[in-house]
Amino acid sequence: MKQVILFLAFGLSSLAVSAQTADKAPATSVLEMSKLDSLAKLSQQFINNSQPDSLYSLMGTAFKQQISLEKMKEIMGQFKSQLGKWDSLESQGVKDGIARYKATFAQSALDFYISQDKQGKIETFLFKPL
Repeated sequence: MKQVILFLAFGLSSLAVSAQTADKAPATSVLEMSKLDSLAKLSQQFINNSQPDSLYSLMGTAFKQQISLEKMKEIMGQFKSQLGKWDSLESQGVKDGIARYKATFAQSALDFYISQDKQGKIETFLFKPL
């Protein structure tokens, strides 16, 4: 559980960066939502298949400045061992460019938040208790 909290802390710091740098953006377009859905599904796939390198390649500069690839590998391994397989992903909407999903794992369900930067890379990547 301690490691999940650590992962959440990293996610929160990413969320804070996103909140500080976000301009007042127009409503999320269908294309942007489609891209967020794709990034969320790829994240699920890479976590389930234990592919931290592939997941890390989706991350943007702001995220990578806060979390190294080695730390990502460590956190992802602990996260998966504690929660098990990521079974489903259910969209809960978008607010301020950040999509929220219900992520159901074998051991628990969590809120999952994801956003993208201007280059289409992941900026916010956060799991939170429901």
